[in-house]
Amino acid sequence: MPVIGNGGPIAIPTAEKIEIGIDGSITVVPQGQGPEAPVLVDRIRLVNPGAEPMTKGEDGLFRPLDFQDVLPPDGNVHLVSGFLENSNVNSVHELTSMLSLARQYELQVKVMTSSKEMSESSARLLQMNT
Repeated sequence: MPVIGNGGPIAIPTAEKIEIGIDGSITVVPQGQGPEAPVLVDRIRLVNPGAEPMTKGEDGLFRPLDFQDVLPPDGNVHLVSGFLENSNVNSVHELTSMLSLARQYELQVKVMTSSKEMSESSARLLQMNT
């Protein structure tokens, strides 16, 4: 999905260096230029949907329930540059947890099967003695 700026989708030209400020401003040093010639390309549109209830669209994007138009920019929203978004799940831990649960399930099924077999054996013994 394109990143939306103040002038629509942002297109970054070929550059030596790209910097994104906390206010969403994208500054580049054009290729072949020195660091003294930064150029402001655009500013990322930073919005805050607030505490409004959200709904997930068929395209997988979240929108406010009463979504009619583009949300207005919010000056109180800031970016933190230099970080990557990570998953909130540790996949290795979850995989080992899932394997542990599968083993516990198999063990419980074996215990129930053994219990049923013992019950049937005792019933047969009681029938033989009567």
